[in-house]
Amino acid sequence: MDIFIIKTEDANKISEDLLKSFQKKEISNEITRKTHCFSYLMTDRILREVYKIEDREIVFKEERPALKNGGKYFSISHSGEYIVLGFSDYNCGIDIQGVNKNKNWRAISNRMKFESKSEEEFYKNWTTYEALYKLGCTSNNIYHTKIENYFLTAVSENPQEKFKLHTQKECF
Repeated sequence: MDIFIIKTEDANKISEDLLKSFQKKEISNEITRKTHCFSYLMTDRILREVYKIEDREIVFKEERPALKNGGKYFSISHSGEYIVLGFSDYNCGIDIQGVNKNKNWRAISNRMKFESKSEEEFYKNWTTYEALYKLGCTSNNIYHTKIENYFLTAVSENPQEKFKLHTQKECF
């Protein structure tokens, strides 16, 4: 799975009209809407420039984004200053969460029935839960990493799949 890490601040460099053309749902919060639109713009760009996919029409299958005519699986997540996009030849899921020092991770961990003994373990459990939800099934192929104060988890239905991180500078 290729994992692309993109700064949300780059959305400010894109015209509002172009961003709006990638809007997939109605969002009233301007920052959230911009991030949403930018994530789909970058998905389109990566599909076109990296994978050379011409038919990039996105539909929603069981509330998950997918290419209408297949060809590549992808998953999107964003938190704070990052968007992460995961692309694979197999069904995949990805999640990123920024550490929030005001979040009562113990209470959430108990409510979600996570066995978290530390804040770091909580964020690993939380991002794993979210990534598996996006995958839509269980998986033993789970990749964890930390980027600054963010926890990222990617999962694949392919037990042999390798995970590779890409930054914007490497790709564009």
